[in-house]
Amino acid sequence: MDKRLIGLIFLFLSPFFSSAQNPTSPIINATLSGTVIDAKTKETLIGASIKIEGTTNGAATDREGKFQLVTGQKYPFTLLVNFIGYKQTAVVVNQNQITVELVEDYNPLDDVVVVGYGTQKKVNLTGSVATVDAKTLANRPITNATQALQNVPGVFTNQTKGRPGADAATIRIRGAGTLNNNNPLVLVDGIEFPLGDVNPNDIESVTVLKDAASAAIYGNRAANGVILVKTKTGKKGTFNIDYSFYAGSQKATQFPDAVTNTVDYMIGKNRALANEGKPAESSEALINEYRNGTDPYIYPNTNWFDVMFRNAAIQEHSLRISGGSEKTAFSISLGYLDQDGIMIGSSGNRYSLNSNITSDITKNLKVGASLSANFWNSRESAYSADDGNGEGGLMGLIYRGLPFQTAYAQDGTYADQWIRVPGHNFFRNPVALANEGFNKNNQYRTLANVFLEYQLPFNIKYKTTLGANLLYGINKYSYPAINLTNPKTGVVTPIGNTPARGIRQISQNNINITNFHTLTWEKQLNKHHLGALAGFSLERFNDGNFSAYNEGYLGNELTELNAGSTSPQVSGTSGASRLQSYFGRFNYNYNEKYLFEANFRYDGSSRFAEDKRWGFFPSFSAGWRISEEDFIKNLNVFSNLKLRASYGKLGNQNVALFSYVDAISLGQNYNFNGTVVSGAAITQLSDPNITWETTTMSDIGLEGGFFNNKLTFEVDLFDKQTSKILRQISVPGQVGNLAGPVKNIGAVNNRGFEVTLGFNHSINDFRYNASANLTYVKNKVTNLNGQKYYASNTIIQEGSAIDSFYGLQAEGIFQSADEVKAHAFQNAGTVPGDLKYRDVDGNGVIDNNDRVVIGNSIPKFVYGFSGGIGYKRWDFSFIFQGLQNVDTYLTGNLAQPFKNGAGVTSDWLTDSWTPTNTNASLPRLTTSNGYPQNFQTSSFWVRDASYLRLKNVQLSYSFPTKWAAKAGIDVLKVFVNAQNYLTFSNFKFSDPERNLTRADLIEYPNAKTISAGINVSFK
Repeated sequence: MDKRLIGLIFLFLSPFFSSAQNPTSPIINATLSGTVIDAKTKETLIGASIKIEGTTNGAATDREGKFQLVTGQKYPFTLLVNFIGYKQTAVVVNQNQITVELVEDYNPLDDVVVVGYGTQKKVNLTGSVATVDAKTLANRPITNATQALQNVPGVFTNQTKGRPGADAATIRIRGAGTLNNNNPLVLVDGIEFPLGDVNPNDIESVTVLKDAASAAIYGNRAANGVILVKTKTGKKGTFNIDYSFYAGSQKATQFPDAVTNTVDYMIGKNRALANEGKPAESSEALINEYRNGTDPYIYPNTNWFDVMFRNAAIQEHSLRISGGSEKTAFSISLGYLDQDGIMIGSSGNRYSLNSNITSDITKNLKVGASLSANFWNSRESAYSADDGNGEGGLMGLIYRGLPFQTAYAQDGTYADQWIRVPGHNFFRNPVALANEGFNKNNQYRTLANVFLEYQLPFNIKYKTTLGANLLYGINKYSYPAINLTNPKTGVVTPIGNTPARGIRQISQNNINITNFHTLTWEKQLNKHHLGALAGFSLERFNDGNFSAYNEGYLGNELTELNAGSTSPQVSGTSGASRLQSYFGRFNYNYNEKYLFEANFRYDGSSRFAEDKRWGFFPSFSAGWRISEEDFIKNLNVFSNLKLRASYGKLGNQNVALFSYVDAISLGQNYNFNGTVVSGAAITQLSDPNITWETTTMSDIGLEGGFFNNKLTFEVDLFDKQTSKILRQISVPGQVGNLAGPVKNIGAVNNRGFEVTLGFNHSINDFRYNASANLTYVKNKVTNLNGQKYYASNTIIQEGSAIDSFYGLQAEGIFQSADEVKAHAFQNAGTVPGDLKYRDVDGNGVIDNNDRVVIGNSIPKFVYGFSGGIGYKRWDFSFIFQGLQNVDTYLTGNLAQPFKNGAGVTSDWLTDSWTPTNTNASLPRLTTSNGYPQNFQTSSFWVRDASYLRLKNVQLSYSFPTKWAAKAGIDVLKVFVNAQNYLTFSNFKFSDPERNLTRADLIEYPNAKTISAGINVSFK
């Protein structure tokens, strides 16, 4: 919209244009009237310049896009119409009233992409990058900026929960390359800063650096990829006020189909126990009493998912004021997000500020400063997280809830249960725990950034930047005393198995300081273009936390630490690390046809021993723009065709501080002359020779466009080999029962390809576009020095993917006693209806030696597609994201029948094996704890977690300028959209977008949202 603003200047000067006449032409007093509009949107253009060809006679369009001009010419004559950002149009005039349509002068080859410590024209890039712009993010109800990378080629985003303030997506770029932290490096305006703490409305662009050529300039932390975020800035010579708002409703995406009828639950539980040869849990008298009972408080049929979850409101406001003078540009924005959680008792508010200013002090000196601040204020139950009782916190209790339990008694107090069953000898009422007490989380994070840029002789530019990334957070937990009322007897008792009434307070503070200096140089020598960058940086990371706890409170209303009187506890830690780096880049291109780039970074990290701290990370890349060759140009088919290749090394330093020295722990007791005294001792060995993990990457890419880039494509083949992976090893107990050291022992390979296709076109008032992308990654552990790492249901071993599911191979269900007898021995109690496991080693016995890889937790295919259609002022768009060839594993409450005293899903009551239902998909019904035969770790419990999800669909309408102008508004747009509203998946138990290696189902669920809003702009 800055084009229209600049046009106002021409509008102001229009009297000067219109007063000039061509003295050599015969003067005719005819008046030409007209309107200038955008050819695509049909919006009128303010300040377009109109001039009669061969004269200085002209005018400019007014606020309604109209103009009048005394021609002074005989018909026909040619009118030249210009507007910034549009192609000049010549119109032959034969009448006194016309409408002129201007076409945008846009060439995607001229797009500029943010890269390490600068920008480059996209057409000249030799590395593999992907970008997301503000237009893609506009008006979507994105509550966390990590969600902005959904449907980006080569990027896997996995949002596993939707709790306000904790709904960040996990991001993986071209697979998982390490056995440690796989998170990419995120830089906001050049400074390391969490992506989730950036207001999505403040983002101008996001660039993902996926290969060594693009990421090696950040070598020390770039092995997992780099994400560069550029925030919005003002533009010189403009003044804008932009306001946007949306409001909507959220609800959970999917829940298990739990049995909520108490009689059905009791009968099913009795059947499961009978199959185990055990007595019934619920008597016929109790079942009949429940059948005939009418008091809903005594005889409930509770669906705990309906009780604990709700339709929750969400709204967001964003206000931005930006602009500038001839030498100064500024921008300031304020944001407010108000989000109720879909679980009762949870909510969150985000307040954000983003401001920046740049100024040309002199011809050679430019300075600037920016501030990005985020304040999160969220509230949830103090019991939301696992509090150490093994039940997984509040979500775990919901999955353990039974239909005969209810939230409230007749008098409105919190209800106790009157039926006691194994696993539920006491009742931790989830509604009571959600409403009483709290966990208040206040987090303030800010990024302050100042820079100075000076133009030196010989076209050398010097820039220094100083940035501070600050975090201060405080979590306050209030554990109140809660009483429950038995709805049948009226007896009131304290809730059981919860922390004593007390207050816990945890504070966190991080201060990260970054200072870097760069020198850049560019030179054009005929058709040769040279560019160079050299830099130096220092980074300092300090963090600390403090925790305090107290008990002995006289009432639930007292929530300050010093109001307690017993059992005080305090603890605290701090840490510090440093990075020092030297880096550089060299670019060369010949006539934008033959391209070459080299990058390097030389890093030192305090996380390693003094003689192991430094690492060198170079990369080299080249490109050939084949479309610039005459034999391609003459075909008139390709708008762009470029072949590129890259090779380089990257680093990863994500290892615990001081892993290179022996760990000494306090609280180790010693005996001196029969007296036990406290002391300290080494509890973990160390390896002083540990150093960087190193990732070697190669990439070959082909990208191109046909027919003026109406059809585009991009194909990449990549190979990513990570070596010297840091991993703690095991040592024999004979050496002192010490924990093993962290060593450089592993290697992992990620190999695959990416394909991206795009198409856009317009026919008169109708326009449409579509794009699709597919990424294939094969993950493989190639070296562990013979070690294997087992978890409850996963393994890390040579030859398999990281965290592969590992267990017995289920081959079906035994149908007869003869089949059991003929099969390898499993268990003395194995009977028809039980699962049948494969005898892998052929020794006739099913045991741990028969375990094999039974599934993969890393998706092999990540894909997505998006598109849109528009007609005049209407626009419709959509974004899909999908995974394929990926598994998850289920063992938690409800996933297995009656586990830990929990309930059961409906399919176990209707489709488990019986002598009359031998084609069942499930084995015979038992309790998972009472009959472990069918609940061993096996492929039967592996589930296909592939899905295709409609991430967003949006419909918008832009009001005509002349309508909005009547209200003093320059741009007025309304929209509606839906987020996460359609999911196609064979995984029906819960949301398939989940933590794939987590076997239970107790994470806060994702939300799907419907919203509507408005955009308003004043110029």
